[in-house]
Amino acid sequence: MKNNLFIFLNKYKYHFLIWSIFISYELIMERFIGLRLLTLKEYFFAYSLEIIFFYSHACILLNTFNTKNRILKYSLPLLVISELGLYLTISFFGEKYLHRYIDVRQLEAALPVRLLLLTKTWRGLYFTGLSTIYCLFKRHLGQRKQIEQMKEQELKTILFEKEIKSDLILTQNALLRSQINPHFLINTLSYLYNVTRKTAPKAADSILYLSDIMQYALSKEISSEYVKLESEIRLIESFLFLNQAKQKYKVHLKLSYNSEALSILIIPLILMSLTENIIKHGQLDNPLKPAEIKIIYKDSILYIKTSNSEATENQISTYNSGLKNIFSRLLLAYGERATFNAHLDSQNYFHTYTQLQF
Repeated sequence: MKNNLFIFLNKYKYHFLIWSIFISYELIMERFIGLRLLTLKEYFFAYSLEIIFFYSHACILLNTFNTKNRILKYSLPLLVISELGLYLTISFFGEKYLHRYIDVRQLEAALPVRLLLLTKTWRGLYFTGLSTIYCLFKRHLGQRKQIEQMKEQELKTILFEKEIKSDLILTQNALLRSQINPHFLINTLSYLYNVTRKTAPKAADSILYLSDIMQYALSKEISSEYVKLESEIRLIESFLFLNQAKQKYKVHLKLSYNSEALSILIIPLILMSLTENIIKHGQLDNPLKPAEIKIIYKDSILYIKTSNSEATENQISTYNSGLKNIFSRLLLAYGERATFNAHLDSQNYFHTYTQLQF
């Protein structure tokens, strides 16, 4: 309770200060001029009513200017007259009540009715004017604050746009630098291929496949949302050739697909992730236990199945991060149209199964 009172007093402290100065000024002027001094009850009643009238006029009645209701807007003069009439009625009869029933001694010193009405009318018009000035001043401060906030927001927007442009320039420069080096590498690989294709044809083939992978990685196709499955298959074939080139043994991994699957659009690098898992975790040197990647498109459904013998037992936990990444990407791109699961069978063969509904 005390905390709420403190917050209220702190919020309206300048109002209390100004009203205190105003009331003190009027009391001093009454004594200086020699006007009839009222009782404490009369002063309390009169100033309480005038303060209520002041804020009612400023905060309630004048707010009809902001309403979209035309009837309220055009009836504002009538509302002001009605408000003033209500003030005069309460003020007049309230003072009469104080004189007659509370302090009888003041009844003889009371002003005549006509003069009292003129005095109350003047006070009502006086506070109506003050209240209107206060409302207009308050509205002016609000508009000024709003303009300052708009200017501040505009300044923030300008600074933000400049920051974005600056970041864009830095990004473009970084992208340009990142493109220069790979292009230089591709040109170098092309040169090495031409130099070695006669003297070392196997090395030359490896250079050619590496160049194909680099070109695909830099192409606009790989940065798009979907790519042709044919491009992904070509990437896997190049990757498998390079992997075979660096192995001392023959890698037993079979890649098969039907021609209908080549034109299907798929999110990029799903096949690469599946293939990398096989290369990383699979036992590929045993011809009796070959690994396999099988791709089939049939009846608007794409099936991708992989299987490989595990290098050591119970290695499924090492797949988790890669498998979660594959599943998350498929779920994000295809939603309920995607199915993905993986398991290790009793023969220590690891299987993945991907199904995409088109």
